[in-house]
Amino acid sequence: MTASWTGVVNSNPPMISVSLRKATYSYNSILESEAFTVSIPSRKHLVEMDYVGTKSGKKENKFETTGLTPVASELVNAPYVAEFPVVLECKLVKHDDLGLHTMFIAQVVDIKIDENCILPNGKPDIQAIDPVGYAHGEREYYATGEFLGKANKAWSASNLNTSLIGDDHREVTELILSYYRKLDDGEPLDAFEEYFLWDDFEIVNADRVIDSFEQYAAWYDEVQATLFDRRHIITKMRIENPVDHLSIVSLDMVFQGRTWEHGSPKSKDVRVNGTVEWHLKRDPASKRMKAIRYLVEI
Repeated sequence: MTASWTGVVNSNPPMISVSLRKATYSYNSILESEAFTVSIPSRKHLVEMDYVGTKSGKKENKFETTGLTPVASELVNAPYVAEFPVVLECKLVKHDDLGLHTMFIAQVVDIKIDENCILPNGKPDIQAIDPVGYAHGEREYYATGEFLGKANKAWSASNLNTSLIGDDHREVTELILSYYRKLDDGEPLDAFEEYFLWDDFEIVNADRVIDSFEQYAAWYDEVQATLFDRRHIITKMRIENPVDHLSIVSLDMVFQGRTWEHGSPKSKDVRVNGTVEWHLKRDPASKRMKAIRYLVEI
């Protein structure tokens, strides 16, 4: 069956819940077998998932109808779907009648993940899994959205970080965050003149060095023509003040967007992890902090 009401309920031992109506065919099956599996579909199996959620197992074998392959779990008395990238095998712990729905709570005894959906560090790759989300109110399916930031770290590159709340640090933080907002929004070139001391400034990005406004303008035109839907996501920010009125800001950053090259039939997604270092000092004329160096490492 296709289930909507699911979630994690415990971490050690790992447990999840699934809530079903008594009218479903799976309700009694779970009680009889004291087990179930959860197979998480990717976008490419949206049609089969929708069909399974519409028809009843009382009237047909939905594995045969959809062409999906049942695999008997070796750990619990339930099958899982061979074609789906993530499978959780679960033993029933308890169930509670909540009203229209009954919540089944089960311990996860094993997790199977398609090897193509595992990152080099051994963790699941959410983009490769490409799971489907369900909005119950309008009964609509949605694909996984864009990466937004690292959990427990997104706040640290903001003025909620108490280490950044001094006046100088606040000024530097707001300058850098506003720069990336304007860059991602594709604002006109003249919106960026205020950020740099152009007589002393240089960008070092691999073998590329930009040390004049004219070179910056050429680079910006190139970015505008080839990169779309771009986002700079800061996952960590550190600010140092080695001497008076000079700040060195180190950023851990994720860049994501779409790129297109002239002559290519379509664009492609880009996601790059890197570090950025800003060197800023106070401009004697404007009395504002401005950048004199910008170093990028990917």
